[in-house]
Amino acid sequence: MSSRGSWSTDRQGCSVITTQPGLPWQSDNSTIRRSKLKILSWNLGHQTREKPLAAGLLDAIKQLGPDVLVLNEFVDGPTRQSLYQGLGESGFAWRLVSDRVGRHNQVLIASKSPLLPGPMRGPDMPGGAGASNFLHVQLENFELVGLRAPAYKTQGELQLYWSLLSELVTGSAGRRMVWIGDLNADPDRPRYVGGRTLRSLEASGWQLPRPTGTWSFVRGTRIDHALVAKELCLLSARYVIEVNGRLVVSAVPGEGISDHAALEIHIQT
Repeated sequence: MSSRGSWSTDRQGCSVITTQPGLPWQSDNSTIRRSKLKILSWNLGHQTREKPLAAGLLDAIKQLGPDVLVLNEFVDGPTRQSLYQGLGESGFAWRLVSDRVGRHNQVLIASKSPLLPGPMRGPDMPGGAGASNFLHVQLENFELVGLRAPAYKTQGELQLYWSLLSELVTGSAGRRMVWIGDLNADPDRPRYVGGRTLRSLEASGWQLPRPTGTWSFVRGTRIDHALVAKELCLLSARYVIEVNGRLVVSAVPGEGISDHAALEIHIQT
């Protein structure tokens, strides 16, 4: 499971964690120096279909240079081999995809360092969308959940989903966790259940950055977010709408890579 241990600080002020064994890369009583990582989360807008990948996706990922990539609203299938080949050529030697339930979207997580599937499962919602849009992985010095909150239509569904998700996040307190993706909620709009829940989790100690940039979805909303455990150092967060001067977000199919900006966060593990 998670990497837990005691904290110390070296002469440069960089924290060090002493871990207990539990993952294949950990030795008994090993000490792992903290490292800076870039995590990139992007909603691809596949809308439950195995749609062709947008031109420029792999190049944009390469230019942004994340250490860990999280793609949501993703659908796996035979046409994804070129994506996997391109990710491998860019250094993403490890990847996992959530199990698809029915015709719901999936989550892909790719990493330049080893990762393992984690035991957590998404909210157990009728129809399976909560599980299909959720992936928990374990990396060398932290855990990561990539997710997309399904766009439920009724208040009953929304209340149930956010109650179950909140239980999962709260239950992971004290672990070195990052939760990231399209949450279909804005913590600065607490009149809605998703926003209220995010604000409540923030008040309980989770780091909830407000990324630089005006919006994350082309309609002008800020719905892509990350929750970072207080055991990790959060360095920055931003919404990416341009890569090397090229606009990568558009509401017009074929003009951009997605109708969402990419969410990029830097952490120190």
